[in-house]
Amino acid sequence: MTSSPHLPYTTLATDIFAEAVQACRQSVHMTPLSANDKEYFAQDWFEQRLQAIALPYVQQGRNSYPDFIVNGASVSEGYELKSLGFANGRPARSDIDFNSTIPSGFKDNRHVFLVFILYTGSGNNPRPVQSLIIAHADLINADHAVADAHVNVSIRNFGSYADGFIRSRKMYVFPHPISIDPSGLGRQRLIVPQSWNISDPRLAKVGTLQRTVAAQAVDSFTIQLHGRGQAQTNYVPYPNAGTQLQFDVFEAN
Repeated sequence: MTSSPHLPYTTLATDIFAEAVQACRQSVHMTPLSANDKEYFAQDWFEQRLQAIALPYVQQGRNSYPDFIVNGASVSEGYELKSLGFANGRPARSDIDFNSTIPSGFKDNRHVFLVFILYTGSGNNPRPVQSLIIAHADLINADHAVADAHVNVSIRNFGSYADGFIRSRKMYVFPHPISIDPSGLGRQRLIVPQSWNISDPRLAKVGTLQRTVAAQAVDSFTIQLHGRGQAQTNYVPYPNAGTQLQFDVFEAN
């Protein structure tokens, strides 16, 4: 199920979180490049936080996971940015999309964090941060093996003349951190594996989240192109079904 055990660990996320909270408290808003900018203003805002604390980073290309590789003196971590609008007292959606890549909390020998931001505002206007969650991505999916094995494939010889093909690039949809922890709405929170034993004078523990590994995993599915019907899904037992993963939840002092 997992590629690396959750052992005591010193993470860059504490420094990044402290800087992000400071920016929120000082009303440093996200700024869209245009009215059509629906994604990059959150990445730009996060990039500015890394620059503010002088952490070296590499920003990966579109559809890469994670968006940023951040490097410290002895550790390298990944950070994936997701943002949604907040209006009428609730987030625009209860879930988030991952295009072509299965997210998980460990990839290429690095721990990966999900940076989730709810914002207000629209158009060309600045976007105030309404909620900020920096969560270890195991909170939404801890199956590192299936994430690492993911491939995008093409099915050729398609169509009446057999010269077309199907590009099988899937969209993966998972609940966002505030759907998992509704009490985080309107807050700034850092969520990390409990086994890391995080202790930092800048942080106060405010709770614990528990996620339970499902009984079965999707092993494969079949789609019928001729005729209509639902996908035929094949399941296999998770070897560690019922395992409970614990996450500590922190806010800044």
